[in-house]
Amino acid sequence: MTPTSLSCSGPHDHAGTPPWLQQLRERRRCVRAADFTRARQFVGRSGVVPLIHEAQLRARKSNAGRTRTVTLHALFIGMTLDSWRNQGRVVLAEVADILAHQLTPAARTQLALPTWPDDIDGFESAYLAVRRAFHAAEAVMDPSPLPKRRLARADVARLEREADQQDLATRRQLLVEVTNRLVEASLAPARTVIEEFWDGSAAVDATPIRTFSRGVSAKDPKTATDPDAAWYVRDGNHRDPATNPQEHIPHKGKKTRKAKRYLYGFEATLVVTGETSTTPLGGRPATTPDRSRHLPALVLAFTVHKPGHDPAGNAITALTDMRRRNYPTGWLAADRAYNAALPETFHIPVRDLGYRPIWDYRIDQLGIQDSHAGALLIDGTWYCPNLPSTLTTATGDLLTKKIDKHTWRARVDARASYRLRPKAAPDHRGGRRMLCPAAGTHPTVACPVKRRSLGRDPRLPLVDVTPTPAGHPEVCRRESLTFNRDIGIRHWQELDHGLAPWVHHYFRLRNRVEHFNGYAKDHEAIERSRTRRIRGIAAQSLLLSFQIAHANHRKLASWLDTLQTGGLPARRRPSNRHTQEPPRLDPQGLPPRQHPRSLIHPTPHTPPEQHKHIWPSANPQRARSRSTQQQSRSKRQSVALTGSIWSVDRGVRGGT
Repeated sequence: MTPTSLSCSGPHDHAGTPPWLQQLRERRRCVRAADFTRARQFVGRSGVVPLIHEAQLRARKSNAGRTRTVTLHALFIGMTLDSWRNQGRVVLAEVADILAHQLTPAARTQLALPTWPDDIDGFESAYLAVRRAFHAAEAVMDPSPLPKRRLARADVARLEREADQQDLATRRQLLVEVTNRLVEASLAPARTVIEEFWDGSAAVDATPIRTFSRGVSAKDPKTATDPDAAWYVRDGNHRDPATNPQEHIPHKGKKTRKAKRYLYGFEATLVVTGETSTTPLGGRPATTPDRSRHLPALVLAFTVHKPGHDPAGNAITALTDMRRRNYPTGWLAADRAYNAALPETFHIPVRDLGYRPIWDYRIDQLGIQDSHAGALLIDGTWYCPNLPSTLTTATGDLLTKKIDKHTWRARVDARASYRLRPKAAPDHRGGRRMLCPAAGTHPTVACPVKRRSLGRDPRLPLVDVTPTPAGHPEVCRRESLTFNRDIGIRHWQELDHGLAPWVHHYFRLRNRVEHFNGYAKDHEAIERSRTRRIRGIAAQSLLLSFQIAHANHRKLASWLDTLQTGGLPARRRPSNRHTQEPPRLDPQGLPPRQHPRSLIHPTPHTPPEQHKHIWPSANPQRARSRSTQQQSRSKRQSVALTGSIWSVDRGVRGGT
């Protein structure tokens, strides 16, 4: 929304007026009819009001009580308008002031809002009405049975034990659907363009977000004021060791380093759009690439949870909500926290949803990972059982510095000849028919067991078969073998780990999700606790959804300026000029193109000093430095990823 210079504050007597009310009056800007219409369309497009209203009707015990002054429809329209003005952040005090004094008479009539006087009592009445409506909305989708205050540890255990788990699961499902509907509303107008430029690839990752509550030690007899949150630990699986000491018992004779607590709050698991097809595999990118065809990193789904608590299950929840909205599927990149999960909690559901996972391995997961009918699963790929031992431990030897990168590359290339080849496409149950490397009309190795492979090509490596009393394994006695979907599913992946295709796909997808994390932290300040001053996981999730939706909108609007859509020419540098007449909407229904640019800096009619008193993050000096911070953050993340052992061939990596 583009604020205008028209102020809604009339003449007031400043004598006896508290400073906070005077600042609210000075910050008022009348909401234009076009902006109100776009906010109403956004809320209607999301469809969250009927969902929450039905849940409230089911939770009501009787029809007693008066009608609410602020309806759900009015509440979400006010929150949308405030998020557009405040870089995605929603402050209920500002929402109350918008609904009470900044809407046009026609808009107030449509929302059935009463008239509140512009004084302390009037603001208190409007604010309490907004606050009651907000808490009534988030209460029906709160998956936690705990009241939002300091509690004794014994009371927490009792409340969690006595809670109706089925009811909590229903609330959790409603919370995920409502918050992701708000995110989808920011993408729906450009859904056709997104599907045209996106191949279905995505990346999933979790990022920490603070809560406006001071954490306490696990030895404290009482919890923090926000008992739904927990400590985020930077190392390991990000879970506080004090919550589960059995997972952190030191090995005998080894010293353990004390975990560093980074923040007290939650983790947000984000599913971000990826892109894997811009640079040809094995080649360098074009000298003048067409950047306009690169879909920006957008969040399609997210969930909020305690740090380190069931990361795989929360990722599946977000991915399932994406499939509910009929998004295409493709490659999926995930870090080692998800690869370490149990197959039934992550690997099997991911493949059932239609994704093709790509992941990295810990050093203790390299080498021989599984076996089937004699075939060996090594670094995520099935190989001949007679693979030389030096080729089996190539990647592990590199990480332990037993060999250099050139030796590792030579061994990995030599190992490719022993790879089992797919004979046909997977069946409807996910089973794969794999061909022995010495079988078929075009063998890749020469094996004495399969004599037809001998003498075909003198350049083929000769397999050194080791005789055993039990005879040759089944994979050697047969031409091909069926591998069911669940065999080796925890480590198996379609791309060879460490080679050019894997490097190309994995790092491109991982860079995208890290980029969005840095972008949203710099511009929307999703990690700061001052942007969400309400306790509870439901309230935090609802406010975070507006911030993510705002980040999506900014990225989409900037990207659409580089495309020729609806007969409009591409504008790589959108104009910041504002006209008196409301500009018409883009063909996809997005707000005007100059809208996201106006949110970066305050309008010229708002004195900068007024921003830094109540909301320091809106200081123009900080706003001007955000782009520099974002560039430095992106550079650090890029260096952190590209500096790994897999950046062997810079020509293969290209622009990743």
